[in-house]
Amino acid sequence: MTLHRLASYHDLDSDRGPLHARAVADIGRHYLAGLQLPPYQSFPAVSFRAAMAEEVEEQTVAVRDPREHPTARRSAAWRQLCADLGTWQQLDSMQQLDVATVLARLGFWTALADLPLPEGKSGHVALRLAERLCVARRLVIGDDPEVTGRLRRLLRARAEADDVPLQLQLGAAVGLVVEHARSDVSPTAMAHWQSKAQALMARAPYGTYGDILLSACWRGVSFVPFHQGDHDRVREMLDASERLARSALRTVGPRRRLLAEENFRLVLMTRARAAQARGDRSETEGRLRSIVHVDPQDPVSHVRLADFLVLVGQPHKAGDHYRRAAELGAPCTAYAREQAANCRALRLTDASVTP
Repeated sequence: MTLHRLASYHDLDSDRGPLHARAVADIGRHYLAGLQLPPYQSFPAVSFRAAMAEEVEEQTVAVRDPREHPTARRSAAWRQLCADLGTWQQLDSMQQLDVATVLARLGFWTALADLPLPEGKSGHVALRLAERLCVARRLVIGDDPEVTGRLRRLLRARAEADDVPLQLQLGAAVGLVVEHARSDVSPTAMAHWQSKAQALMARAPYGTYGDILLSACWRGVSFVPFHQGDHDRVREMLDASERLARSALRTVGPRRRLLAEENFRLVLMTRARAAQARGDRSETEGRLRSIVHVDPQDPVSHVRLADFLVLVGQPHKAGDHYRRAAELGAPCTAYAREQAANCRALRLTDASVTP
């Protein structure tokens, strides 16, 4: 089941499975055709490919670099990726950024981290490429002050550069909010970049930003009131994010539909976390169930719902979702099986003591 659902992680082509796997195939199609890569927001964890390898008796799953994949089994997009990696130094900045994006989406973080940082190149494309390589290195080696400092300097340079398109300035400003929220939780830095992001959103002419980007930005800046414990302000920001996300679902064309669905899923996940933080169990469960509805082939969606149901004392309901997650496969099969067994044991215990 794992190999079938996640086939795009081995061929950059198979359009099936959960949202994140179908996004990989979409990126593969654009990459092979030489088109601009869609700006998907989520990337696999550094442990993702290892989790697949643990569950699949298939030698090709365990490769750490796309060039280790058997030549005879490479798709056209995969062959192109290997060719570009072989001529990395001869590629221009945009081509290098595309290669880095594809490696990141496939979960080849070590291969990406091993690529040399660009030297002597300028412009926003070179900045974004250097950011991506820094992210990969931090994921591979763990938190490192030097790498983190370089990443923040790169994001600041993009957020403050007058010659960078507004969309990319905005993305960098929100990225800095999230960066500080996830690490040092510096109130001053977070507030500064929140103000910068909101100023960029307010001053741009109508239509500069699409609904998906604006939705993602409101979701990102909501980290600031979240860390301040201002649940009402978090709700206001996430209301705006959700309105834009739903608008995108209604209005985007077929080529951007998957982008809108991915963004909506991320909004739902953030809303679930915010609801749980303020103690609203009903909304938390509702949001988590909505995620399962939106992305039913993702085992992580089922596990998150099941974990919450256990937390609120409903293991009998959680068991079904753990079992479904185990059936779907990586990356959480072993955990889901163990938890499903625990839920079954609790049900049997409850039944044995019922009068």
